[in-house]
Amino acid sequence: RKNYLFAGSHDAAQRSAVIYTFFANCHKHEVDPYKWLKYTLENIMEAPIQDIHQFYPQNFKK
Repeated sequence: RKNYLFAGSHDAAQRSAVIYTFFANCHKHEVDPYKWLKYTLENIMEAPIQDIHQFYPQNFKK
């Protein structure tokens, strides 16, 4: 909790917590975070909103 005192704002702390959660999920599902993030950022703009779940770390294809 104290680590987020220096995030700058409450919103910034929430955004960093979301990123940490995604990286923790990558670790849990044995996915390389760099490859997952690169793939997600390169492909998320073309995906329809219904298929956004394909970008979750647990659904990432190795």
